[in-house]
Amino acid sequence: MINKLQNIFEEEIVSSTFLDRSSVEKCMERSYNLGREEVFEWLSKMEHLTDNIQYIKEEWENQHKKK
Repeated sequence: MINKLQNIFEEEIVSSTFLDRSSVEKCMERSYNLGREEVFEWLSKMEHLTDNIQYIKEEWENQHKKK
């Protein structure tokens, strides 16, 4: 995971001296999505849960639309 986050940082943050809002937002969004995908993958491997990742994603979205 650390290597993936490092790659996202290097791809999105082009200058270590000046950060622009767009680059930081892209970096944050990609990092969030990476973590989300890894959690879904992990959950799908739990014996007591379904291995249907699409179903897990849909349920996640349904739960968060209510809030």
